[in-house]
Formats: sequence, C-alpha cells, structure tokens
Amino acid sequence: MADLKQSLADRHESNGTLPTSSAVLSYWIRLLNKGIAYCADRLKLTKSTSLTTSSGTIALPDDFLIIDSVFVDDQEYTKVSPFDKLAQVGTSYWITGNQTDGFSLNSPDDTTFTVSYVFKPEELAGDSDVCIIPDPEAPVAYAYAMIRKAESDPFEDADTALQECDSRLTEIKSADKINNNSTNFTWN
Repeated sequence: MADLKQSLADRHESNGTLPTSSAVLSYWIRLLNKGIAYCADRLKLTKSTSLTTSSGTIALPDDFLIIDSVFVDDQEYTKVSPFDKLAQVGTSYWITGNQTDGFSLNSPDDTTFTVSYVFKPEELAGDSDVCIIPDPEAPVAYAYAMIRKAESDPFEDADTALQECDSRLTEIKSADKINNNSTNFTWN
C-alpha cells in the first residue's frame, strides 16, 4: 500500500509528496481499493477452496462473486437452476442466496467439492499490505483518474489514465495467456 500511495502522489503532485491530511489519505486509500477491485473484476481473478456440504448445502466464502467451476475429484459438476427439481441429481449443484445474506452451494448429495470462484479482493489498509494485481500501476492509474474526475479533470487526463489502466490489464491478460495458456488467473 505504501508503494501505491507514493505512486499516486508521484502522478498527482509535481513533487510527489504524500498528502498530510488524514481525510485526503483515507480518500486515496478508498480509491486505490476501488482500483484494485476494478482490476480484479476485469481480470476475473479466481481462487479455489474445498467445501463439504452438510444436508446438501454449504455457505460460500464471504469474498465469493461468481462460480468458475465445481469439481469432485476429477468430475466437473454442472450448475442447474435451484427451481428445476428434475435436474438436481447426480453431478449437479445450484447456488442460492443473495449479496446481502450470502450465497450457498447446494447439491443433491453431501460431498466435498473443490470450488473455483471469482472473488472480491480484500481491501488494503496498512502500508505493508500487498496489492494482488500483477501490475500495481493499473489500480494507481484508476485511482488517479477518479481523483481527476472529482476535480473536474483540470488537466484533462482522467480518460488517458483510465485508458492506461485498461491497457495495463490487457497486457496482464496477454502475458498470462502466453505464459500459462489459460483464460484466467487462479489464486490459492
């Protein structure tokens, strides 16, 4: 986080000095966290966890956003509608819940699943917290653009900063595809 704040200061101030106002620093941290969330969403960052259903259900983690895949051993399970009772057999699962109360994974049988899901990144707070985005300048560019937009874009560079953010994300996706021949990122 300390490096992100300094990079934002380098972009925003001609002398690269961090603001001394705790309100301004708090605002910058919120924007940097929004930038990290924006980047994570665009990259569709995923992670895996092992979940065991009891009575056919288990709560999904608090950072859950979207299911990527569900496996039991080497068998991939198929997502079905929670309202389609006839499809809820064998190698199927369904998701119930909402953003307020949380989501649950449901299955016709109790078993242990390996669930890969798109997640909401944990917010950074302390200076030693580490950004999960492979190119940390992407969320910095996003935060800078949001600051400039809030200032009515006096230097008319907010759109350029947003384009820089998206360009950096495209480069991350391209490098990952070349290096790993995969379509998404996985964090365990």
